[in-house]
Amino acid sequence: MTKQQQLNEALLNAIHRFTLSLRKKRISADIILHEFILLRKIQRIQTEKNDLVYPSDLSCKSNLSKSYITAVLKSLEKKELIVRTLDASDRRRLPVRITDKGYQIFANMAAKELEQADNLISALTEEKTLQLISLLNQSSDILDKGE
Repeated sequence: MTKQQQLNEALLNAIHRFTLSLRKKRISADIILHEFILLRKIQRIQTEKNDLVYPSDLSCKSNLSKSYITAVLKSLEKKELIVRTLDASDRRRLPVRITDKGYQIFANMAAKELEQADNLISALTEEKTLQLISLLNQSSDILDKGE
């Protein structure tokens, strides 16, 4: 095995291990990771705009296809975590709103996520935490450019 292949394998193993570690704490019988991420996006857009959130907003802000957003929204709606209502000004559009049940589940999972971040920060030095943040952001930028 070449040095490049060894690095590839070590990097992918580390990424997979890290991802699994993150997911373990977020596990909920009520919601999967993608649904949680979309709930967070809805909540942020609602807070920023203090206005209605449309599936097209979610698609643009999260760089996900409209069909994928629709599928996740259907799942969230079936679980009664969101509702879609008619827009009075444009009846073709269906804004999305998080339900009380949705906020409760989101808050619970967000608390678990914050706990994970606190655990990382307390175990690493400030310098290493900032370095990790920088490396993760740089990695995302590199991968995003490759698309």
